[in-house]
Amino acid sequence: MKSEQQTECKRCGICCQKGGPALHGQDLALVRRGRLPWENLITIRRGELAYNPLSDKIEPVLQELVKIRGTGQEWCCCYYDPAGKGCSIYGSRPVACGVLKCWQPEETLALVGQDLLSRLDILEEGDPRRSLVQEYEQLCPCPDLQEVEKSLADQDESALRSLEMQVNTDIAFRDRVVQELNLPLARELFLFGRPLFQLLQAFGVGVSESSQGLRLTIRKVGI
Repeated sequence: MKSEQQTECKRCGICCQKGGPALHGQDLALVRRGRLPWENLITIRRGELAYNPLSDKIEPVLQELVKIRGTGQEWCCCYYDPAGKGCSIYGSRPVACGVLKCWQPEETLALVGQDLLSRLDILEEGDPRRSLVQEYEQLCPCPDLQEVEKSLADQDESALRSLEMQVNTDIAFRDRVVQELNLPLARELFLFGRPLFQLLQAFGVGVSESSQGLRLTIRKVGI
């Protein structure tokens, strides 16, 4: 919240606890130098739902973004040091953190949606994982989750079965790549984002295993 009286950071940690920042063009050097390793990044794909500070709404992401991952099941930035109430990589913090002033949010808001880094920006030319990302996006594009939410609210069984096919295609691709490359989960989340079945669970979709693969059920309506 903007405050006319505040003039400097109070080190309350709230901004860091609300989530790691999206990366911008100026942050590419930090990634390439290993200051922001892939293991600490997560991709939010186009179509996923996320909070838009400009509209103050949860909306589908219109363009891919790469964020610093959260801790555990939370979005709290993995570089936040709760004991010291500060950033553990302060000297190498991303540009969004460098301009952040909670009492004067204009500069931060001006960055929203601008010069965002994507996976293909980060993966260098000639890296074989570029083609894997491109193959994945062709086979497993993220659906517009706002439309998905509506179909689930309507108890649309055909839509659920279609999502089930997409979920199993998604898992099969990931399983193949993980086995071929011995890929750790942290790098998988950078290269391919979160699995579709995890995104659907936010809408009350139940997931169970069967001999034919993952099976989806609608457990409740809404998030």
